Amino acid sequence: MYAGQEPDLSTKIWLLDVDVERSAFTWVSVLVLFFCSRLLFQCGDDAAGRSSQFTWHWYFLGFLFLLLSFDEFTGLHEKLSAALAARSTNTGLLYFAWAAPAGILSLVGLAAFVPFIRSFPTSLAVLLAVSAALFLGGAVGLEMIGGSVAEAEGMESLRYRMLANIEEGLELVGTLTFIYALLSYREITSRKC
Repeated sequence: MYAGQEPDLSTKIWLLDVDVERSAFTWVSVLVLFFCSRLLFQCGDDAAGRSSQFTWHWYFLGFLFLLLSFDEFTGLHEKLSAALAARSTNTGLLYFAWAAPAGILSLVGLAAFVPFIRSFPTSLAVLLAVSAALFLGGAVGLEMIGGSVAEAEGMESLRYRMLANIEEGLELVGTLTFIYALLSYREITSRKC
């Protein structure tokens, strides 16, 4: 596809493109995020049964991952980005207008969840932090870098395509790491019962 001066999009296999909503990778991401949401709601139900002070944290995260799953195939964040971009001039790292507000909200959310994360055994708390860093590093960090590249070179440039693949990969690895941490937590708590 990138052998000539300009990308030959006629050779592109759209079903395998990680940066479009109708790709096979997107559907895998939708299912993984949905499974994560379901797992979080189950943890919320378990926490409610134990009268845990963190019950609402589980349900909030379950709803958040349900929303992320929905966004993955509908592209809500792209529509939000277009609406924000229509109201301001976005260049460089802010080329994709949704990324900066999402990054700020994510940092505020992480700060609010510090007591929740600290309630986990140390190894699982570290896994939770690593999963958040992977997911947000891809979803926000690389999205911002990718926006800068897209503005300068276009969204079909080889450099942008590579960043998009790494970004989506980090999001998926972050989510799978999170699921592993949740399953490990459920195993630990089920042994205590």
